[in-house]
Order: sequence, then structure tokens, then C-alpha cells
Amino acid sequence: MLESSSSASAHNLPKSSAIEQSSSAAFSAASSTASSTASSSASVQSVSLDKDGFATVADVYNSLLPEEKAVFIIRHSEREDAVTMETELTADGVKMAQDLGKSIKSDEVLSYITSGFVRTNETANNISLGRGEASLPKLITNYDITGNWFLKISADSLAKHADALGLKGSSVELMARWAYEGGYPDVFYELEPRAEEFIQTVVLKNLQKWKRVSIMVSHDILVMPLTVFGSQRKVALKYHEDYHWINYIAGLAVIVGAGDSIRYIPIKGTDSGVIDYLAIYKRRLY
Repeated sequence: MLESSSSASAHNLPKSSAIEQSSSAAFSAASSTASSTASSSASVQSVSLDKDGFATVADVYNSLLPEEKAVFIIRHSEREDAVTMETELTADGVKMAQDLGKSIKSDEVLSYITSGFVRTNETANNISLGRGEASLPKLITNYDITGNWFLKISADSLAKHADALGLKGSSVELMARWAYEGGYPDVFYELEPRAEEFIQTVVLKNLQKWKRVSIMVSHDILVMPLTVFGSQRKVALKYHEDYHWINYIAGLAVIVGAGDSIRYIPIKGTDSGVIDYLAIYKRRLY
């Protein structure tokens, strides 16, 4: 699956990293904390959310109860500009992933699931290195997370479809409008039932095969809508309104507790879960 470039030049904005490839969410923007809503989970620690609705991966990891299992579904780390299956991480991307690993360093053995693209494999390996693991992990390739899960058309066709609709933000704007406002049934599946299906058939179905904590490394085209779903559309990823897009190594934590209760927490592996392309553009101007 290939990322498709947003038409940044139409806005005179920098190019976005663009599209690459159940229970109610435990998310409260008003209180800026996230916690479980299950009545039996009084001992679950709340974690703070930033202004965009994200908690740090480290805070969520450290808040987990011994009996809970968690899958951290994140976008890969910063990549080179070319967009192919073989595209590698930048030097900054390598450091970013290793720093994330350092933030969750422990003796616990994790599972690492990737889309099989080089950039997702490198992200997982560098998180492992940052954690100080003795050897590189055995990566689990899952082709359901290559990025096409929510699409009825090919990822490569998204930009053409957006252009035909006159959307200046191209495929990124199209996906943001769909994720927050719905519609476009010829292009996308309906968000909630399709996301629930992903949680059931990709996450829960495989949970027993994976360690207590798993890192799943995918692409923005999958991670962005999942994060919007898990936050009940409260997370700040409205590219069609303010040019915010999902950042590298950001995404959604899926936490499974007693009785298969599920809670969702949007997560960030770096300072922000959001890339603010308008702010980047303004900095370049001035």
C-alpha cells in the first residue's frame, strides 16, 4: 500500500505525510484524563491527555494492571520522502523510535506486529533497541494492517477521487472529512462497524498469541481513523478544518481487561500526537 500525497501546494502548505497506508471509549476531553468505564475497574489509573487528546505511550504502559493486555497501534516513525514498500526511516525517525523504546524500558517481553513494509519493520526494531532488548524481536507480519482496511477503493485511487470532488487537501482531507463527518460510501466503509470489526478480528482474535503488551506498527491510513474511532471523534485530527494530521509513532492503545472489557486511549510516542501543517507553513514563511 502506498501513501498518497495531499495536495499541499493547492493550500500553499507543506506536503503532509499524507495517507499511506467493543465498548464505549474510555476518553474524556473535559477532564483531560482517560480511564476505564467498567464498574469493576476502580483501581485502573487515569492518565492525562494533552490539549489534542493524547496520552504518552509511557504513561499508558505504566498505568496497565497486571491482568490487562494492551496493543499499542501506532503509525511508523518518520520516513524518507519516497513512498514505496522499501522506504526507510530517516535518521530522526530512527532516534524517535529508539527514544520511544527507552520510555517503556523494562524486563517485560513484548510482541511486535508490523505491516511488513520496511519502515514499519525498522520502527519496531528500533523500539526494541531503545528498550535494551538483548536481540532484535521476531516480527509478526499482519497483512490486515497494510492500510486498506477502511477503503472500498485502492489507496492509490484516493487522491484522484478527492481531486474529482474538488478537495484541495486531496486524499488527506477526504479521509478526515469521512472520519469525522461520515459519508463517501463509495470510497469508505462506515467507521464504527468497520473499526469494531478490526478490533474483533485483528486484535482480539490474535490476542492470545501475543504477549501481554504488543506494539503494532502500521500506517496513517489505518491508524488515523482508528484513533478517531477510539476517541469518539474527540481527538484533534481534523485536517479538513485545521490541517492537523496523525503524527509519527502516534495512534491508539487498545486495552483489554477483566471480562474482556475494552478501553481505548489515544497515544503519542513523541511530544505531540499531531502534525500541525499550518504551523509548519507559518514557520517557513517567517
